Amino acid sequence: MSDGGLTPQLPAAARLWAAHHHPYLASAVFASQLVGQPGSGGVACDEAWRVYIDPEIVGGWTAPQLGAELVHQTGHLLRGHADRARALGLAEDELQHWVDSADAEIDDDLTSEVREVLDAATPYDLDSADGLFAEEYFHHGDPRREAQRDCGSGAHGFERGWDRPPNDDDGSDGGVSEDEAELLRRRVASDVQEHEKREGGTPAGLLRWAESVLVPTIDWRRELGAEIRRGVDTVAGAVDYSYARPSRRGSVAGTVVLPSLRQRSAEIGVVVDTSASMTDELLGLALTEIDGLLSAAGVRPDAVRVLTCDVDPTPAQRVRTSHQIELVGGGGTDMAEGMIRALDLRPRPDVVVVVTDGHTPWPTEAPGVVRVVVALLGADAPPAPAWAHGVRVS
Repeated sequence: MSDGGLTPQLPAAARLWAAHHHPYLASAVFASQLVGQPGSGGVACDEAWRVYIDPEIVGGWTAPQLGAELVHQTGHLLRGHADRARALGLAEDELQHWVDSADAEIDDDLTSEVREVLDAATPYDLDSADGLFAEEYFHHGDPRREAQRDCGSGAHGFERGWDRPPNDDDGSDGGVSEDEAELLRRRVASDVQEHEKREGGTPAGLLRWAESVLVPTIDWRRELGAEIRRGVDTVAGAVDYSYARPSRRGSVAGTVVLPSLRQRSAEIGVVVDTSASMTDELLGLALTEIDGLLSAAGVRPDAVRVLTCDVDPTPAQRVRTSHQIELVGGGGTDMAEGMIRALDLRPRPDVVVVVTDGHTPWPTEAPGVVRVVVALLGADAPPAPAWAHGVRVS
């Protein structure tokens, strides 16, 4: 351990305490690199699985207090909270609410000893039920106004002043690589399942997480983002002649005005299903993906127009963030009407993204020549029509 003014006895005892109370997390707890770091504000982690400990704050703690923090930070790292924050397109002014939401997800799976010493948000603090994902707490939980904590870039993806580079000057090895982190997650997931077989009583949320790690699945965020980017890249690669800006080579042509080549920017139409079958949770997830995926695809905010639709689509809304979308609907469902209205927009969208639970009639043929991507929300969503590019969101 890089001590930074912290005696090694306390971290060693804290690790043993954490491994005793959560034996299935022992591999992760002992794999983390502990770094004494004044100014880190307590205990925080980065994405290289380095846990920063501020000796000025932690020096007087007991082993159970620090052990509880190690378990907590391990929860952020195992669950990939930094990557999930990036998938949301998290803004820095939303960081605190995200950390509280991630803390609430971890809280369900902690023993009472750990809960008592952590100054972290619980589902109760966010006026929410137990057993939800961080994304659900983020969209539907009430922001906490009381004690707040950072937890570091390993919890939210925003670099902090105390984060060290991959190979820092004190001789440390730079933490855990991405490949090593993935192996650690699989090892811990296996240990969680083995603990349940031998001892029972393993927290339900951790069992659910372990199954998601060990059962091969398609990363729906990556798949959905790839489908959107394919449509955007096709448009971005198209060029045409335009007289709006004359060619720089026009001087050689005398009085003849030569056109210049102009690259197009993609126009995106988003149709959001607001019928009665779309629950608040599904709508929250839909709006999250609109923000995150379009941002990741490099689409200009002013190039996105959103229509909400049950049976009758609303007028298109130009928005810069999903928080500006006015959700109107709650009746029957007919996404075909929303798509037709989207294709009537001027300029016409190059890509239409339909976010729905799939319980809707579809046109028998593709409505036009634009690329249509259907994000199917919910476990029981019927498949998208054959002419669309469907992605099942789990």
